[in-house]
Amino acid sequence: MLLFRWRRFFLFLGDALLFYAALALALMARRLSLIPLDFFLQHVLVFSVFLPVWAGVFYVLGFYDLRRINKLVKLINTSIIAFAVNLAAASALFYAFYLQLGLTPKTHLFLTIFFLHILATFWRRLWTRVVLSKVLVQKVAFLGSNPLVEEIKADLRNSPHLGFSVVGIPQLGISAARSEGYWRPNGRCCGDLAAKIDLLVVDAEDAERSPAMEGQLLSTAVMDQIPIITHLDFYEDLYGKIPPEHAAKSSWLFSNVLHQGNRFYSIFKRLMDILAAAFGLLLTLPLSVLVLIAVKIDGGLSAPVFFVQKRVGHLGKRFIIWKFRTMVVGASKSGPLYQAEAKDTRITKLGRFLRGARLDELPQLWNVLKGEMSLVGPRPEWVSEVRILERSVPHYHLRHLIKPGVTGWAQINYHATSSEAESVEKLHYDLYYVKNMSLALDLGIILRTFRRVFQKDAGMVKNPSA
Repeated sequence: MLLFRWRRFFLFLGDALLFYAALALALMARRLSLIPLDFFLQHVLVFSVFLPVWAGVFYVLGFYDLRRINKLVKLINTSIIAFAVNLAAASALFYAFYLQLGLTPKTHLFLTIFFLHILATFWRRLWTRVVLSKVLVQKVAFLGSNPLVEEIKADLRNSPHLGFSVVGIPQLGISAARSEGYWRPNGRCCGDLAAKIDLLVVDAEDAERSPAMEGQLLSTAVMDQIPIITHLDFYEDLYGKIPPEHAAKSSWLFSNVLHQGNRFYSIFKRLMDILAAAFGLLLTLPLSVLVLIAVKIDGGLSAPVFFVQKRVGHLGKRFIIWKFRTMVVGASKSGPLYQAEAKDTRITKLGRFLRGARLDELPQLWNVLKGEMSLVGPRPEWVSEVRILERSVPHYHLRHLIKPGVTGWAQINYHATSSEAESVEKLHYDLYYVKNMSLALDLGIILRTFRRVFQKDAGMVKNPSA
């Protein structure tokens, strides 16, 4: 999301400096004295190889998620997990290439990663409590008002860690602007607007209804080089989904979705799907065999190992999806959009583990290899569920404009659905992906999918069509 990239970039720069600070602390702690500069630089050259690894781990586990790192308990838990993953990754990297690197640092490696995660945790507390809230905060003003704008403003006021401060601007006309000191002698309103706001969020429809004052404000903002964005685009950047009031409008669909088409992207994505699926099937074959045996033993000789179900795919085409069975036989008889309890008794003990580790999804690589699915895309839904939702949810069929995926934007941002209202909310994330799909977004989704292994879904477990 564009609005947060610069904040994450500065957060990363701080991490990079802390990485070398942690290395220096590790070397001094090991020798219990100050270290020569040439000795430090020798280790800097070698340890820099690890920079992209830990940065990737931090990204995958949510260390750059401003909402996530704002909570101290979540921050500490994430730091502990990141420490374990980084230690394992660094050990594998150094011992795999120790001949090329010229070093096999055992104690130095452990201490560097240990100090790094302590410093990175404190850096994030400082970032969210002091730097972001006091120094890098953006003053954002809203021109126009509607329920969605008020919802955004309330969320920003309750979430100071996002780095926005809501400020007001006069909206009562030119006379009010004069009385409040926002009117310039040359006829321009709002005085030195650039000193008062950093970003102007506009409800375009409201501005069209009241063109006089709004026109003056927009003109002044343009001349003062203040960024202007519609409240719908601001909502999309802030939450990573299409605004509900916009998703059902045909005008938005025609201009943002139906015209989409990038042949190079489609060809490259299909090539990556084939390579990744083939490699994944070969790499996980021993693990798949173990899972197959475990499911067979757990369910008995008469129970099927695989769960197969007809789903709706690209352009409404039907196909059979494959998963390792995690529920008792006959669980699908409860029908679509089943309101399951938190501990769904239809899920077996082994199935609960397989779902938690996402191992039940491994057979879907075969669907990807056949071209029925992609690695990234909207989740393919059960035919019976689609029939219900297409009758009640406006433009639900638009999620079928692209191939369904093993993982997707909605899956990493929203929990499994079990009601019509939740399916509507999930659709807003799917439409965001349909509008913004790109190789960069696909890569980010794949990386963030690994984070889900360490997280539990926030909502109820969905029916077997999930």
